[in-house]
Amino acid sequence: MFTPSSFPCPSCQEFINDSMTQCPYCSAPVDPQVAQQAVEFQERVNKACNDASTIRNLAGAMWVCFALRFLPLGGCVAGVVMLVLFFLVPIRLIIWQSKYGSLRTADADYQRAKRNALIALVLWGLVIVAQVVLEIFFVGLSIALRQ
Repeated sequence: MFTPSSFPCPSCQEFINDSMTQCPYCSAPVDPQVAQQAVEFQERVNKACNDASTIRNLAGAMWVCFALRFLPLGGCVAGVVMLVLFFLVPIRLIIWQSKYGSLRTADADYQRAKRNALIALVLWGLVIVAQVVLEIFFVGLSIALRQ
């Protein structure tokens, strides 16, 4: 079954589907080849948005696991999941940047995607800071308890 894809009209930027030969908003003619290229580009932008959102969610889940690892039940599992996410988030960010970082579009969703990728990077960096602070605290506590 054929499902029409949408893309922004080259003239007015309103979203139209690729089966149209004329934009219903500005009446500009739509070249089928240009429409197909625009659909493919829009699908790439949509994939970039979905991937960035997923990476941001993974970074958030890493923080949840960071907190849960201090609980007696399931803390060990949360620690392992946090460690996996700690390595997965930057790998996914690097892949995202190499695949989608050079896209040039005025799409507001893509701008949000770039912000989501940045948020994921910040969350990942903050977990390093939090872990170092905890290590310093526990080393200091251990020294204080020995005295």
